[in-house]
Amino acid sequence: MAREPSAEEILRAVEQHVSRHGISARLTSPGTADLSWQSLLDCRIVRSIETRDERSMKDKGRRADLAERPTYTDLAEHPVDPPADPDTSQRLELVLLGSLDEVPCEGCEGGRKECVACRGRGGRACPEFVKCDGCGGGIDACWDCDGTGRPRPRGKPTEPRPAGAPQRVRCVRCHRPDSACPTCLGRGRTDCTVCKGAGFVECQSCKGAGRVKHVQCGGAGLFTTWTGAVISHAPEVKTVEEPAPLYLRRPRDATAKGHWHGTTLTSTTDKLPDDLAPEHRAMIAPHLSVKENEVGRRVTLRHLPLARVTAHADPDRVYFAFPSRTGIEVVERPSRQRVVHFTAIGSAAVAVAVLVLVLVATVLN
Repeated sequence: MAREPSAEEILRAVEQHVSRHGISARLTSPGTADLSWQSLLDCRIVRSIETRDERSMKDKGRRADLAERPTYTDLAEHPVDPPADPDTSQRLELVLLGSLDEVPCEGCEGGRKECVACRGRGGRACPEFVKCDGCGGGIDACWDCDGTGRPRPRGKPTEPRPAGAPQRVRCVRCHRPDSACPTCLGRGRTDCTVCKGAGFVECQSCKGAGRVKHVQCGGAGLFTTWTGAVISHAPEVKTVEEPAPLYLRRPRDATAKGHWHGTTLTSTTDKLPDDLAPEHRAMIAPHLSVKENEVGRRVTLRHLPLARVTAHADPDRVYFAFPSRTGIEVVERPSRQRVVHFTAIGSAAVAVAVLVLVLVATVLN
């Protein structure tokens, strides 16, 4: 059924449906039924909103890719086609004609600068020798010369060797055998383990080069500057609807099987359909005004005439009728009176059950 059914056609369809319950009633007769319309509405408005942003840009190193971007001279007047589908996002990056340039970095030379950690020296001074761990660097370095290199005179007894002392070796200073610390050979010191006795250790920051990469310019020694712009299109969505009541939101009901009247508007001058209910027209119209920076739109509108019918001969049910592709579809739901009735019965049954449990518990105790 492509057109909206009349009230008489609705009542005849409900009349036929009521007869399934064995109820005979002519609902088209005055005073036998009540009919009210509560049509459903589903409207989605999507706009394509354009923004244009321009700013001065600076990036480290050379930006060869910028030469491939499209250019503009006047951002406000630059022509860009909005997306064919307003639901699609779009972003275009531009470069102002003649603004692309390269400038040297003032904070470095050739992309490198003096290492702060070593002040450009490539390393730092380091002690060549350290105190011997074996003898402590004192008189125990050699038991004959006490680490001085001057041995005791001949005939003068040496200090007795401590019990359990480790094996000693020839002293490289006084050359007496079996007298010097085996670690330092009588010197009282050993080479520094860090610099290996060189007296200089490499800087870990610059690896001995004395210069490091300049982070600000990325080691390129220059910056790329330009004036850039971005023109973007983003969808903005607004939904206006009068959904089906909860008792109709089931797969077999109007929201799935009904013959919805559909209309698509793509221009600000397009008019709402003539068969749209006045209340729905009033709901949608305020949302159709042109928004700032709007460059495209699509309004997808669907509405379904839905009639609510109560038959006086069948007070336990409420009927909903709507046009379908094969005619008029009718669905039924329990009336509020019937729901309240069965709820009361259920509550009474629960109360009786609780009372019986209390009485049984009393008897058993």
